[in-house]
Amino acid sequence: MRSMLLTIVKFAARALPVSVKQRIYQMKPLAEFMRTRLNKVMPNGIADVEIAGGLLYGYRLALDMQTEKDYWLGTYESELQECITNYVKPGWTIYDVGANIGYISLVFAKIIGERGKVFAFEALPENITRLKENIALNNKEDVVILIDKAVIDSERFAKFFIGPSNAMGKVEGSVGKKIFTDDQIVVKGISLDEFLRKNEEHPPDLIKIDIEGGEVLALKGMKSILQSVRPIVLIEVHGKEAAKVVWQVFSNSNYRLRWMKKAYPRVNSLEEIGRKAYLVAEPE
Repeated sequence: MRSMLLTIVKFAARALPVSVKQRIYQMKPLAEFMRTRLNKVMPNGIADVEIAGGLLYGYRLALDMQTEKDYWLGTYESELQECITNYVKPGWTIYDVGANIGYISLVFAKIIGERGKVFAFEALPENITRLKENIALNNKEDVVILIDKAVIDSERFAKFFIGPSNAMGKVEGSVGKKIFTDDQIVVKGISLDEFLRKNEEHPPDLIKIDIEGGEVLALKGMKSILQSVRPIVLIEVHGKEAAKVVWQVFSNSNYRLRWMKKAYPRVNSLEEIGRKAYLVAEPE
């Protein structure tokens, strides 16, 4: 029974379009039933598993299958994944800011191929450990380069608050939802402008930013890149304060903002953005 259930789910993950899989997840009674049944047959703790569907089908990741089934099914951040396939080209250089455990970094790596580079920025120790492992599991050490630093507004040490799950957190000075915890560490921080000054041979074609409100610091530290290199930026916005900074920085840098969804319609005003948004910033 266990083997049959996993076989069926793996087949569905591979065969069904992402939109169908998302609709199934939105049917709460059905989704909860499936989640409960799967949890009974999935291993506990971190395990090396083969991805069952999506862009990383056939790749291997170290996952907690009790809580990270969206990676396994290929449904994680589906709009971001689709956006990446529409924008990214082979041979590009990518800065992945907030790489987490490396799923999106590996999506980038698959598309850019051996001639490209992904610089995966991650500051949280628990994520760094798995990020290293996931890069190695797929033999991508020559393509995905781990930078174990927080991306902020300057090169300095910074206080980092760790969330309840130990896999999420934010650097001091971030905005948006507060983390109510006394668990904190000190991490190395760097601005993207400073990183590029030290790595002039690797200017970014595209930057992805998802750092839980820390985008307000990251953007302040990449103004030179926006003016001179002009990369595409994929960014998750956390809160109205962050939205204001995003709007100001990209407007001042002569970028246009688009919604990260079908047809990528243009964002026409700051008021449209709201408290949380996934945006694409393109140079005019």
